[in-house]
Amino acid sequence: MTKVLILGGRFGALTPAYTLKRLVGSKAEIKLINESRYSWLRLDLPHVSIGVKDVDEFKLDLAQALPEKGIEFQEGKVIKIDAKNNEITYKKPDGSIEEEEYDYVIVGIGAHLGTELIKGWDKYGYSVCEPEFALKLRDRLETFQGGNITIGSGYFYQGHNPRPKVPENLAPFSDAACEGPVFEMSLMLHGYFKKRGMLDKVKMTVYSPGEYLSDLSSDARKAVGEMYKELGITLIQKFRVREITEHEIIDENGNKLPSDLSLILPPYTGNPALKNSTPDLVDDGGFIPTDLNMVSIKYDNVYASGDSNAMTVPKLAYLAVKTGRIAAQHLANRLGVPTKVDKYDPAVVCIADNPLEGYGVAVSDNTMYKGTHSTAVPSPTNSLKKELFVKYFMWSKGDLALEKYFGEW
Repeated sequence: MTKVLILGGRFGALTPAYTLKRLVGSKAEIKLINESRYSWLRLDLPHVSIGVKDVDEFKLDLAQALPEKGIEFQEGKVIKIDAKNNEITYKKPDGSIEEEEYDYVIVGIGAHLGTELIKGWDKYGYSVCEPEFALKLRDRLETFQGGNITIGSGYFYQGHNPRPKVPENLAPFSDAACEGPVFEMSLMLHGYFKKRGMLDKVKMTVYSPGEYLSDLSSDARKAVGEMYKELGITLIQKFRVREITEHEIIDENGNKLPSDLSLILPPYTGNPALKNSTPDLVDDGGFIPTDLNMVSIKYDNVYASGDSNAMTVPKLAYLAVKTGRIAAQHLANRLGVPTKVDKYDPAVVCIADNPLEGYGVAVSDNTMYKGTHSTAVPSPTNSLKKELFVKYFMWSKGDLALEKYFGEW
């Protein structure tokens, strides 16, 4: 029987795993390998940091959820992909090294958060990208009595060569991997300190390694700038952080910003497992270039979805789901199940929630890909939409079969 391995445990892996199983049934043996048996819905971690949710509210047990759908699960950290010999090497929880062959593999292990690239991160850095980061920030916010706060992104070490085999506009370049969480946290912290009666004791600065929110239209960026002026938030652009100290952040040119609490989305780099893999599988940044069916440009039995794919910019959940679904649809055809393959039509779609002030900003924008659609709408309804999406994700155990309808709200 055809053996399909799927690597990862978030949108870029769960979507193709569930979709492929639903399409091909018993025509293939499907197995997912992830470093942990648990997966957290990352988009809700900011809510943990401000104390409105508990981290266990959106924790999936993959060892339970996947077998219920007929998908085998293996806990293990992927070390490398030998694309020439169709083999994965991974490390089990007991420390043993396992090698496993495949007929097809869908790579959805995501990018690497390069905290090690920022001096002082371990001692002074805070973030919301992982459960432990959000809990650490929550504890710090509870004791924070005022001062300067900076919120921004590290640099995106994006690959440039070889390029994906797609139209140039569908694989753009960006200095930041994804700044949606930066925007969301700036709104959330305004609500958080307002609730605590501390707004007059806090000075917030948002910064970007390039042009802030460059994945949105110029009109949308201008609107955000005006919003920040009204909220008393300073915006600094082209500030690439290299060091965090107790009371400052410092960029690569030696420029400094006062910062008593430093929040950062760490630099994005290629996943170490991919950098260890067959060299011509990845580009010079450690991401997998593909065609529009998410098939590697070098190895036609390797697919890449989500953040692992060189084409997905920004590194966004919406694009991870889209690419994961296309990969599964295309593979289903190859496994003898006639299936319509969706067109890859990217857009920036997300909601920046501000639950403590009762609204969210819904963004839908394709101008980064030379489209003409751009909306950014603040509304109390958007907070409800995001919450409903979270509840649906947990109820379905990460199976986003109806995601396309949520994306069209």
